[in-house]
Amino acid sequence: MGLDDIGADRLAYGYAITAHRAQGTTVEVAHVLDDRGGRELAYVAMSRARNASHVYTTAPDFIQAAQRLTWSWDDERRQQWATDQARAAQRLAELRAEHRQLVRSIPPDVTDLLVRVREQHAVLEHDLADLRTGAGRWANTPVRPVYEDLQLARRAYEDKILRVRDPHRGLLARHRSRGSLTTSAAALQAAEHAWQHALEPHARLLESERSRLSSDACELERVQEARAEFIKTHPELVDRIDRLRRAVEAQQCNPHRPRPFATNTPTPPPIMQRRSLGRSYELSPTPAIPTRPEL
Repeated sequence: MGLDDIGADRLAYGYAITAHRAQGTTVEVAHVLDDRGGRELAYVAMSRARNASHVYTTAPDFIQAAQRLTWSWDDERRQQWATDQARAAQRLAELRAEHRQLVRSIPPDVTDLLVRVREQHAVLEHDLADLRTGAGRWANTPVRPVYEDLQLARRAYEDKILRVRDPHRGLLARHRSRGSLTTSAAALQAAEHAWQHALEPHARLLESERSRLSSDACELERVQEARAEFIKTHPELVDRIDRLRRAVEAQQCNPHRPRPFATNTPTPPPIMQRRSLGRSYELSPTPAIPTRPEL
């Protein structure tokens, strides 16, 4: 607006009044600030003007502004009869029953269980590796000294092989090394047998558990794939479940005042003009209060 538009001869004082005070008043143009007053108050505010009514609300974007108006204007604030409250309770029970039925029709989400199984499998693999080296929780068990004896026997056997193959040693020295090599081979075989005997019972249990976890992980992955495929081929069912969940939450927040939920995304009112002032949006005109959508 320019300086000529805001001169003293162009401006006059204006006064805002509440919708309650405006009852019975008729004006040419009405500017209404929606403050979640409910359906009844919205009717009073939006029926005061002969020509046009403009409603203002605050929202992050224009689509959410239209959705907030839809919910606000369909929120009945009148006192409920006992029969209305009974119908609301019955409606809540119906929504919960339908939600449970639809959720059961979708393969379960086993993401958390699959993560736990994979973590257990990784821990078991690490434990098996520790068992083969006598480390970790096996360091203070009989497995550790048997593993150390095996390592000593292996080093002794390898040392004897090097002595036998050393070309700088004489024939007699290498002949003696062959005799000791036979002894080292027998000691190594005995050490390996002792190690296998100490390792086998523990390894058998761990490998059996690892096999079970691998089988469980494969089965859970199949369930996850089936769930993803089902959701991909039935997007309308997933959307229905989400809307039922939101409807149940809305009913639980205020069980005495039933809240509607639309079967489709709310359609914004017809727009003649949109003016953005920071985070405030203007929707105009809105000729009538939206009707309650049916489930």
